[in-house]
Amino acid sequence: MKEEQTQLRPRDQLLRDTFTPAEGLLYWTILISAVACTWLSDPRSFWVLGFFLIVGCSGPGILKLHELTHPFFIDSLWTRFWLLSAPAWLIIVQFAAGMLQNPISQFEIENQLYLTTTAVNHWLPISATTSTTWILVLGIGSIYIVSMNLFIVPKSRSFFECILPWLCLNAVLAAILGYLQKTLDLTKPLFTAGTGQSDFFAFFPYDGHWAAFALLWSSTCITMALRTTRYENGNDFVKSIGSWYLTGAILLGATGFLVQARWPAAVLLITFSSMLLILSIQFLTDSKDPNRISIALCSALLSITAFAGGIFRAFQIDDYAVSADSLRRAAFDMFRDSPLFGWGVDSFSQLLPFYADDTLLGSRHDRATSDILQALAEVGILGCIPFCILIAYLIIRYFRGQHNIHLTNHMLFGCLGCMVCAGVDATFMSPAVILSFFIIFFSALRWADLSRNRVDEVDAKPQLITREDLRTVPFHTNHYNEKFK
Repeated sequence: MKEEQTQLRPRDQLLRDTFTPAEGLLYWTILISAVACTWLSDPRSFWVLGFFLIVGCSGPGILKLHELTHPFFIDSLWTRFWLLSAPAWLIIVQFAAGMLQNPISQFEIENQLYLTTTAVNHWLPISATTSTTWILVLGIGSIYIVSMNLFIVPKSRSFFECILPWLCLNAVLAAILGYLQKTLDLTKPLFTAGTGQSDFFAFFPYDGHWAAFALLWSSTCITMALRTTRYENGNDFVKSIGSWYLTGAILLGATGFLVQARWPAAVLLITFSSMLLILSIQFLTDSKDPNRISIALCSALLSITAFAGGIFRAFQIDDYAVSADSLRRAAFDMFRDSPLFGWGVDSFSQLLPFYADDTLLGSRHDRATSDILQALAEVGILGCIPFCILIAYLIIRYFRGQHNIHLTNHMLFGCLGCMVCAGVDATFMSPAVILSFFIIFFSALRWADLSRNRVDEVDAKPQLITREDLRTVPFHTNHYNEKFK
């Protein structure tokens, strides 16, 4: 990329780094969506999900504007859009088709209504849900489509250099609010009615969701700090923007000591420790900073402390552990009974009374304390495979090419930590976690594409012969009838 910058003239660099109208619209869409998720992050808020549904409708419009205003050629734009968005559309179609089969029915005994399960065809989709699930399915699908545009629209790394600092700042401000709540010993989030539970952080009703959110953005903050050390090698790190990124990462990562949810806190602290260790090694081996030894030692000390805290939280006694195991076992039993299509989106809470053991009776649970098991129980193998294939393809595509992009590797490491967290808790119930995960995932992969390709070859390979309808300069292709006098 540096070689390309030396070859580009100032005018070409300005063309590359100046936002197109589509980039500007995507920039503000992502920022506003991130703020709405972070500060209005009630997982079941119809206002937030409805907002994303409206925003999601602008996704194809952004792509059309991108096609009209992009200064370079674009190949297979809409093909890429439909292929990348196919998993979300398949989930929507599966949910709609499943509404023809509802496994729950009612019967009456002595004027009392009771629920029972009826026989259904497990070779076809099923939906054991209520009518309000529509807004959830379409809202989550819209979040995915909006963040997916980050893999298509940005034409240079300057887009991410502009938007990632603001997204990191948004997360750090939420962390500061959470510290303020803990300091004041508040019983509910500010300006809200609360849920009656004490396991909240900032505006996140459940602090396990916050742990996954903090994991993603603390990793991103350290990634940006590492980038500063590489591009400003020899400068004083303490006086650079990198020190602010590191401070924000510490504020986010240290919340793992305050989170009540055991496994999310453990995963957050261990991931944060790993990122700090990478930072320490970077300063010891490659940095020319005058304070590199002290920074590396402090980072290593913080890494050891965070790792010890993570191990302690992992082995901490948890009163909820028995209920969590029972919920995971119930989700697995649901998946075993309907492995292909599952029971429908958001059906876990509806069918849990028929699968729960005695320890869970009399209490309501909406999640299986494992997003992976719950996804298998609700949408089955055929619902999960498209997303798995897409993510695996994008990862393999990256590692088969030039896979030494440090920023991409570190951001993907944060995504991996979030996936581990999803295996032991219901982290993806929060729209803020879903949006943050896909923002970071698609930004990391797009950064790699922009780093390894020339500016005019990112979305289109050079062609020696351009089609006639695309030529802007007159070009004569007819036979010449030369006459000499």
